[in-house]
Amino acid sequence: MLLTRRQVRLLLPLGTAVALSLTGDSTLYAVLANQTETVGITLGTVGVLLGVNRLIRVPGNLVAGALNDRLGRRRLFLWGLFLGVLSTLGYGFVRGFWPFFATRVLWGIAWALINVGGYNMVLDWSLPENRGRMTGFYQVSYMLGLAFSPLLGGVLTDALGFRTAVLICAAVSSVGLLVAFVALPETRRRPDRAQAGAGRSRKSWAQMSSTLRKVDRQVMAAAYVYLTVYFVSSGVLVSTISLYLGQQWGTAIPLAGVVIGVASLAGIMLALRASLGMLAGPLAGALSDRLENRWPVVWLGIVLGTAGFMLLVVVAQLWAVLVGVALVSLSAGALLAVLVALVGDQATGERQGVMMGALAATGDIGSATGPLLAYALAVTLELRWVYLLCAMVLASGLIVSGGHWRRVDS
Repeated sequence: MLLTRRQVRLLLPLGTAVALSLTGDSTLYAVLANQTETVGITLGTVGVLLGVNRLIRVPGNLVAGALNDRLGRRRLFLWGLFLGVLSTLGYGFVRGFWPFFATRVLWGIAWALINVGGYNMVLDWSLPENRGRMTGFYQVSYMLGLAFSPLLGGVLTDALGFRTAVLICAAVSSVGLLVAFVALPETRRRPDRAQAGAGRSRKSWAQMSSTLRKVDRQVMAAAYVYLTVYFVSSGVLVSTISLYLGQQWGTAIPLAGVVIGVASLAGIMLALRASLGMLAGPLAGALSDRLENRWPVVWLGIVLGTAGFMLLVVVAQLWAVLVGVALVSLSAGALLAVLVALVGDQATGERQGVMMGALAATGDIGSATGPLLAYALAVTLELRWVYLLCAMVLASGLIVSGGHWRRVDS
């Protein structure tokens, strides 16, 4: 089933706002490791600053999910966009570890409201037969933001300097806030309280417990894979690719007769990651809808990502970095879209916000620990050994999810 006109009217402003909100945060992943003197921090604190926003989102996602169930989606989403603009402005004005730390915490709160609200809106207006497609197309907007943001930020940083670059990024994010304010609808339907109360009273605790056990086995496996994807891709790879390129080739890299700065090349790599994720998300989502079984698509994504990291481990050449990043990007794009749809199949109802908040929290645990562990290990180990760890962690998802052959409507 194709998307309805109503679903498209939701996805356009929602996707635009999400994509533009990522501009400042994504820029940091491309350039912060090489801008430590400008910001007034040390290299050892880069991992902390790139990860603290995700740590604050672990409890923040749960709170955001509960608030989405109680207060609806739109107003919380708009508040998240507003706080995101403020945090990006802060990057351009503050100096030193603790002031910069505060701006990253603010972004963590902002993204919890944006991310949890966005996925809840998608689930509100999706159906089991097209949920994979809808989460896949929504993933396109997320990946589009990840594609142009680091590239824009990297090029602007090389050309105009870090502070000017992030102020421009804040202006871009403000456009997304304006679009959402004007065009984004409220998607949550308020259930009739009397009917809802009567329905709950007719359900026995035994029936509820049995249903939860059936859901939990599948949701827990999906949440584990979701965590590993964020750990290896959004956590380790995104935060270390600039450092890896600098360690291997220095501050400037000759490519096809042209010398490219590390910040720009890192931005290109991250843009490649997001661009391929935009391709993989809708295709994987549509395939999982057609199969009426999302797990085979999940396993294919895990295999692709594992192969990509192994290539980074074995071959230390620029072409291998490009291919390895491409395989990991296809993997992450496919997995994030399908796993959200998989959990969404079970999460519809009055507890939807809490369940999606919990899923987002597991992803943020992975993405928060990724930079912290990667930079801690990079002090004594080559980054390729960190990438070997990533391959092993991602492959473990095959073991955890190996027993699931569930259909979409099961």
